[in-house]
Amino acid sequence: MEKIDRFSSNLLKSSDNSQAPYLQLIKGNEPFSGQLKGALIVAQYHLYDGHYLLFITDDIPYEETLRIYLIASNAEVLDSLEFGGYLANGTLEDLNIVGEQAIEFNFIHKKRCRLTVKSDSGWTKPLTFTPGVRRPGGLKKRYLDLEFF
Repeated sequence: MEKIDRFSSNLLKSSDNSQAPYLQLIKGNEPFSGQLKGALIVAQYHLYDGHYLLFITDDIPYEETLRIYLIASNAEVLDSLEFGGYLANGTLEDLNIVGEQAIEFNFIHKKRCRLTVKSDSGWTKPLTFTPGVRRPGGLKKRYLDLEFF
């Protein structure tokens, strides 16, 4: 995994009637993705299998949401996680690459998180008991595995 600066974004209006901001990734001068929830790309990484890992926030102080996307080289969103929400006070800090497939960081409550990107999708432990963390898309096999320590 390596830190990159390949993507920029265009802020878009919400496609649903929510207050959540949306953006479109731009790679070079060309649109790269459909609409993704979020407003600001905070960090971006290229994985050795050609996928991209993006950390995107809503850029709303005192109600911050962090969205983590795993995106294939063809712009397909393979997996995602959301942290935060209403009155959540979090700041993404201390991102540290750990080997080829993992990254550690702090976000809400200054808890240390380790995100591991699996090479194949599989069942992971549910996040239903982790306050403030959600997995959009319902029950399905996942690439992203999140641990707190």
